[in-house]
Amino acid sequence: MNTEEIKKKMAERGVSPGAIAHFLSCRESIIDGVVNTEQLRWNDIIPFGDADVQQIDENQDTFRQYKKIGENHLEHAVVIKLNGGRSTSMGGAIPKCFVEAKNGRSFLDICMQRIMHLNDCFKVEIPLVLMNSFFTNEVTKEIVGRTPLMILNFIQNEYPRLLVKGMSPLDTGGEEDWCPAGHGDFYISFYESGLLDKLLQLGYRWVFISNIDNLCADISPAILGMMIDNGHDFMMEVTRKTPVDIKGGAPAFINGHPGLLEIAQVEPEHEAEFQDINTFRYFNTNNLWIDMEAIRDLITSNSLHIPTILNPKTVLGHPVIQIETAMGAAMGSFRKPAAIRVPRSRFFPVKKMKDLLILQSDAFLLNQEFEILPNPQRPAKLPFLPEVSFRGGFMADNELKNWFADPASLSLVDAESLEIQGRVFFEKGVTVRGRVKVKQTGAGEFRIPADTVLTD
Repeated sequence: MNTEEIKKKMAERGVSPGAIAHFLSCRESIIDGVVNTEQLRWNDIIPFGDADVQQIDENQDTFRQYKKIGENHLEHAVVIKLNGGRSTSMGGAIPKCFVEAKNGRSFLDICMQRIMHLNDCFKVEIPLVLMNSFFTNEVTKEIVGRTPLMILNFIQNEYPRLLVKGMSPLDTGGEEDWCPAGHGDFYISFYESGLLDKLLQLGYRWVFISNIDNLCADISPAILGMMIDNGHDFMMEVTRKTPVDIKGGAPAFINGHPGLLEIAQVEPEHEAEFQDINTFRYFNTNNLWIDMEAIRDLITSNSLHIPTILNPKTVLGHPVIQIETAMGAAMGSFRKPAAIRVPRSRFFPVKKMKDLLILQSDAFLLNQEFEILPNPQRPAKLPFLPEVSFRGGFMADNELKNWFADPASLSLVDAESLEIQGRVFFEKGVTVRGRVKVKQTGAGEFRIPADTVLTD
């Protein structure tokens, strides 16, 4: 398939002109053997240290000053949620945003309620913008329906998967031929949708972007105020790496410029160093604050540069390459970017069933202001969150309700870890304390009675 045929195929799919041009440019670079060579020279990569990361202390006067500035500018702020995900690992084939997250409310419902609460408190109209995928777009708009909240949508682009041999698009005739362009596509799709210009015309200026499944990512007046007061046009929220974060994208100076290094860009011989939490000490939470005027200027001047990530996969027996980009990797294109260290409490994405179980348990609370917060009753000596693992076929059908009578009644606030193996069913009100392992080796089902306390 030649370039014009690929261009036509993508246009018929609904891919935007800018995304088509970017994809074709990347494909040519792969064919020419030059893609990613510049940013992957290991000796030119320096991880961010403590001095490269900003921080604000809630107990200092500067925090209160920034908070006041941010509150005075909330009327110019926009919340954008990356909403393209399926619920494949969350118990179904619906968009993830509609999965029950906490107290009977879905991820999207909690996001909406939180923004409406802020709008009422500060007498502003912060809009919610959803970056949907082709899969989530129509169903999201249909289910959201009428609401007092201003909700806007645009669609993340898709790219053809490329066969390793020949670099032609995979052509099975099914949805497997396509893959998301990566959240780095945000900039092009947001601009070409017309929403960026529309929001600027309405008087909005700053956007806060996060994943729909990270309910701990809340709009922060203090961070907004810091951004405005210091003149930053891009701010990345980062937090310290722990052993569970070793694969997370890390802020680093690449060829002298601030950027983001993803594990997919790291050669195998350097992966151990990349995963060393004492060397690459911080990782990107994918919570970003960006000046929309800066986005517009970068795109219109053709100055937005995002390193390409080549993600090898095998689809229906075919070795393919997915071309992707990361949103945070645009950091070096901005005039005055910064990384800000935030507490771990702003980062808890729900990617797997074990994450959903932790969120629905008493390890997290949903308050009357629709904030998701770690339970303050959790002992300080314990890790931020309990470590939960499912083994030996447990949760094979991806349905919490088949294994827990009431996940919300499960107490994990005093748990260090919970490992479950085999067919185990939890009745209501089970409490886990310390380190607990439950193993069922037989063919039958083992039921833990209601109100049982499991300790160490």
